[in-house]
Amino acid sequence: MQQIKTIFSEHKETITEEWIAAIFGTYDIDTVGFLRSQDNAFSNPVGNKTKKATAIIIGALADDNLDSDILKPALNEIVQVRAVQKFEADQAMAVLFILKTIIRKHIVPKLSKSEEFADLLELESKIDSLALMGFRIYSECRDKVQRMRVDEFKRKHFQLLKRAERILEKPVGEPES
Repeated sequence: MQQIKTIFSEHKETITEEWIAAIFGTYDIDTVGFLRSQDNAFSNPVGNKTKKATAIIIGALADDNLDSDILKPALNEIVQVRAVQKFEADQAMAVLFILKTIIRKHIVPKLSKSEEFADLLELESKIDSLALMGFRIYSECRDKVQRMRVDEFKRKHFQLLKRAERILEKPVGEPES
């Protein structure tokens, strides 16, 4: 695994940059330019959070084991935005699997022994674990958005009933006497 770690560390910045570009590439063309060009956290919170989160995730992948206390908040930054922006689950989570392709591009040409391929599979297994964690976060975010929509609908419906009661000067929904 040491050989993989060394190669991964040598290419960490390039892998991170390519992954950020791939994530931004999932947005429409107008948004991509904005995400890439604006570094201000206030004018471009999505781009800023994505850049920070990807750096944390790549750094964590270089460690021996995945620390969910470090990874979950970073992964949440990427997945939560995609859940709220109405990406389908496969579209939202595809960015994690794209990372595998980017890593392979940089690591496979440098491998010389078959044992090193086993180490690469171990690294890819970490990314799979990350994806499973991401699916859980995505589901939680989508559930929360749905609950908020239902609560908003209930609140508006309740307000309409109260207004009707004021206009009619009697409770709405009760049978006529």
